[in-house]
Amino acid sequence: MTQMLSRSVLSGRESSLGPQRPLVLSAVAAALWVVFVGLVSCVAVSVAAWVAADSGSFGGAIRVGALAWLVTLGSGLNLDGVSITAVPLGLTAVTAWLLYRCGRWAGASSAPHEGRQAAWAVVVIGGTFTATVLVVLVATSSPDVHAEPLRALVASASLAGIFGGWGLVRGAKLSEQLLGRLSTVARAILSGGCAGVAALVMLSGCLFTAAVVARFSAALGVAENMHGSVVGGAIVALVGIAMVPNAVLCAGSFLVGPGFSVGAGTSVAPSGVTLGTLPTFPLFAAVPTDDGGWWQQLLIGLPVLAGAVAGLITLRRLPVDHLSRAALRGACAGLVTGVGFGALTWLATGAIGPGRMQEVGPNVAMTMLVASGAAVLGGAAAATTARWRAGEPPSSRPLTRS
Repeated sequence: MTQMLSRSVLSGRESSLGPQRPLVLSAVAAALWVVFVGLVSCVAVSVAAWVAADSGSFGGAIRVGALAWLVTLGSGLNLDGVSITAVPLGLTAVTAWLLYRCGRWAGASSAPHEGRQAAWAVVVIGGTFTATVLVVLVATSSPDVHAEPLRALVASASLAGIFGGWGLVRGAKLSEQLLGRLSTVARAILSGGCAGVAALVMLSGCLFTAAVVARFSAALGVAENMHGSVVGGAIVALVGIAMVPNAVLCAGSFLVGPGFSVGAGTSVAPSGVTLGTLPTFPLFAAVPTDDGGWWQQLLIGLPVLAGAVAGLITLRRLPVDHLSRAALRGACAGLVTGVGFGALTWLATGAIGPGRMQEVGPNVAMTMLVASGAAVLGGAAAATTARWRAGEPPSSRPLTRS
């Protein structure tokens, strides 16, 4: 039974017998399946670590795994009065993907035909997922160690509502109906803006990869100095992989210009690097410790390139007749790029420890401001240039008599 449900959920396809399940039942099953997969996976890793360490209790290992799962959802953690609010975005992305796939399965298997039915199913998915998260939170709470209830409520409801809801709408084939409520101009601008954000994320990933390759030996040395067991080393590697999206977004903030911090009073930016003592973790070996020189100053031109991508995609989706309209729509797409990327960098902020480590992550406000300005410039310039090079549109040419 479990294997059949797993195959149908991951495929997202409707059975050949047609819709047979009540919509509410499908929505509840989808949410509970995501909870089951995520919770069991985290508990399994925790139990494996407990077996390798040969200390503590089995119940304690289960509790640690459940708390780790809550952290991956963005609930944060309070350890003896110290707040840990950083979110391992890699694992959060896995949960988001599962919610999307399960929501799509629910939509395909029950096929709501009206927007109201789909909206109700989205509420059911979000409510079931959030309620289960809160049950786990209460079961794992203690005076010394507990997740943050408000953060857990907001984060789980947002995850399930956005990704589970979008999956359900796609599975029910109602996405065109939903997007059809937007004007063609708005859809073109959103498409261009999303393409610009994707370009910035890709460039940020390239910068992060280059930093890791350049300082790989230092990262390997940090890992060796941690003197962990095989299981401990595997867990460190898993945590490092889970934090890669956070590091990529920090690299993106560096690329845009404002940079990021690794502790209060620190700054890592192309204009200069001011650092204190870094945490002992391999991923921090990729952080530059000194000014990189002139080549870092050239990075700030890349957001302009991302804005150009946004402007060109917008113009391709919806061609215009006049240069002024092309410039305006390209600028709007660039604005969406900057605001969207700035919002993504906010996800990478958070506290990872006491004292100085309460302030870690990108400078969100300045990143959003600088990225928006650069992308608006690039989007307007690229769209205007493309329209100008295309020549005069046929519709505006004067008619000639034979």
